[in-house]
Amino acid sequence: MKITFLGAAREVGRSAILVEGDGERILLDCGIKTKRNEEFPLIENSEIKKLTKVVLSHAHLDHSGYLPALYAAGYEGKVYMTKPTRDLIQLLLADALKIQKDWSPYNKNDVDLLLKNIEILEYNQLSKDKIIRFQNAGHILGSAMTEIFLEGKKLLYTGDINLRSSRLLSGCRTGLEADFLIIESTYGGKEDLHVPTKEATGEFISKIREVQQEGGKVLIPTFAVGRGQEILFTLENHLKSGLMNETTIFLDGMVKKALKIYRHNAIYLKKEVQRRILAGDDDPFKSDFYKFPKTKSKKEVFQSKKAIILSTSGMMTGGPVMGYLEKLAGDEKNILIIVGYQSEGSPGRKLLEGEKRIKNKDKIIDVKMRVWNSPFSAHSDHKELVQFVKSMKGLKKVFVVHGENEKLFDLADSVKSKNTEAIIPHLKESFEV
Repeated sequence: MKITFLGAAREVGRSAILVEGDGERILLDCGIKTKRNEEFPLIENSEIKKLTKVVLSHAHLDHSGYLPALYAAGYEGKVYMTKPTRDLIQLLLADALKIQKDWSPYNKNDVDLLLKNIEILEYNQLSKDKIIRFQNAGHILGSAMTEIFLEGKKLLYTGDINLRSSRLLSGCRTGLEADFLIIESTYGGKEDLHVPTKEATGEFISKIREVQQEGGKVLIPTFAVGRGQEILFTLENHLKSGLMNETTIFLDGMVKKALKIYRHNAIYLKKEVQRRILAGDDDPFKSDFYKFPKTKSKKEVFQSKKAIILSTSGMMTGGPVMGYLEKLAGDEKNILIIVGYQSEGSPGRKLLEGEKRIKNKDKIIDVKMRVWNSPFSAHSDHKELVQFVKSMKGLKKVFVVHGENEKLFDLADSVKSKNTEAIIPHLKESFEV
């Protein structure tokens, strides 16, 4: 088996890994690096035409955002994914195309071609040719770890994983068997230890209460898929039970459409969430606390005495959240709560690191509002990633990807053993295994 890293090697984003063997050339993920100037996988058009299969682990653009470009380059094969992932990429890719006004590596026809060539696989179901099988990854709705069977060996690619159960999803499967493993390390650093969900929730709610008592508004930049739904459910639970004073939650960006997709794929959510939806009058996806701004100026949001605003994009690289930031940034009573991973150089990361002036298009925003990092995460931390690797049987080699430099080395150091070699690949590097 030959493995070549065309993205996500010694970086976060543009996941793309080529696996070859038994006459197959399989691409695992095909994402973009979501920065102001996007970066794409390092794959030539001539190589794209030779691919036999493509597999998508989950819908986030750093794993899926370059998929339609494969069809623009002449790929004619299938892309394997779960049903919720198919539903979510329709939303995310259509939005990405709208944003890429100047130039895009693909057009709407290429997106349509991709959607026509999707092969749905359920968890634990072998593909017809017995080469691909998915396992639950616990990261977002429909996220999957991929098992590849080639040359009499088995490779497991985690994509992004979360061992802990969240409000909506069960944690990923552990104790799997494989000869080779490709694992993410977004929070793989020895310092990365997530606080328990109950504690993180308590901190989050008490911070919101504190701000509201002082008359401030709460702005939460969020990813449309995954983080947005978890945060909404947390807020809705506390409002419904009376543990928070009644407050309107304004939703802006793609979160509303993503909520519908989550509801239509309720079978993939935890049993207790399914029960609430079936109860009809207790449907958490149709809460009375949620409101959608009706006017272009969003005046109803700014005139509201108390408001919690959830808006895309999650790393503040654009989207409606920047309009809210512009209006709210000048008041020290307001707070910006960061709830997801912020990549190096992103506006969200700069604000967390203490930056007080942020550029939005041609404007400079002076940020006087408080900035706070809430310890929620849809990724496993260092300890959990190590636990995942140690739970595996028959492992000979581990490739550590999708992480910042120090985190890659911390994780590799912790998972190598007498029988297992840990490798941190470079971009374009190939390995015969």
